[in-house]
Amino acid sequence: MFFGAPTRDQGKRIAWEDIKALTPSWVVKRISETDMRLQYGNGSEIWVLGFDRPERFDGKSQWHGGILDEYADMDEAVWGEHVEPAIRDTRGWVWFVGVPEGKNHYFELLDRYRDNPQWGEYSWKSADVMGAEEIAEARAHCDERTFRQEYEGSFETYDGLAYPYHDRDTHCYRADYDPRVPVILCCDFNIDPCLWLFGQDSPERTYISGEIRQQRTDIWKMCNEAKSRLDEYTGGNARSVRLRIYGDYQHGTARGLSATAGSWEIIESEFAGWNVDIRKRPNPRILDRVNSTNSRMRTASGSVRFGYSPDCVELRKDYEMVSMGDFTKADQGQRTHACSAVDYMINYEYPVAGRATWRAV
Repeated sequence: MFFGAPTRDQGKRIAWEDIKALTPSWVVKRISETDMRLQYGNGSEIWVLGFDRPERFDGKSQWHGGILDEYADMDEAVWGEHVEPAIRDTRGWVWFVGVPEGKNHYFELLDRYRDNPQWGEYSWKSADVMGAEEIAEARAHCDERTFRQEYEGSFETYDGLAYPYHDRDTHCYRADYDPRVPVILCCDFNIDPCLWLFGQDSPERTYISGEIRQQRTDIWKMCNEAKSRLDEYTGGNARSVRLRIYGDYQHGTARGLSATAGSWEIIESEFAGWNVDIRKRPNPRILDRVNSTNSRMRTASGSVRFGYSPDCVELRKDYEMVSMGDFTKADQGQRTHACSAVDYMINYEYPVAGRATWRAV
């Protein structure tokens, strides 16, 4: 049998150590740490696999059953082109486990087999295993759509606007600089335009005060303009105030004026001597960072912890115009860059974690 995850590293983190710990040593004939494979005395085997490379699965063994964990995050071809043909001859079994991720291939699989007597559907809400206080905290942290998906196992639609909880009358207003609150600089590294945004953030509120927008620029020019704007914003105290810098980080992958390791080295050098904390890590999934921003805009309990200045024209246009599909377009044009820069910051500080689970057997 097999345990499959979206990537090999996820499979190792989620299941490999637990599988070894749960297996009595006297039934194990061989353990391969390289392949993440247990071989038993009776000839049976358990493999832990990552389906980012399905060839690890194809042709390795005669599969009689397995688990596809976090199935919503896998490519839709995993089932139809790899797993299903492999278990057809053995009449094997498969569990599909995970939190819904919109009405994607996971939802379609459920819909296709719902009336098939050979399939079963099982789900449970987080309220079944969590206390009322924890659920109340989740409602205060997540927007309504994310709460239903992550804590109630609901297949939510993500058609239409990416930020349905944005409301110009609620979120667009002027707020004064507060010297007690850290200043933030949020960076996206597109070439044309390149957009950075600045403001302030605390657990009570994220507020974006201004935009820095340049055409066909470079990191040095953006840093120089950012330092000038931050100095103006803080009343001449930009070098000494608490500054946090966030942004796009693509594992050093070059794509024009991209968030390469070199680009971040330039930023670190340009802001040397400042009271700065550069907070970067690999980019989150688009859906995760968008959900985090929506949850700051309005939680399921009605709390609003986000605002921006009327001067942030590009940011407002993104919130009013961008759909989920716009993030994956090869040519994104003017849109998605401002909102993405803010998303990176919000997801870093206020990520939304899922707890509800749905399973098909």
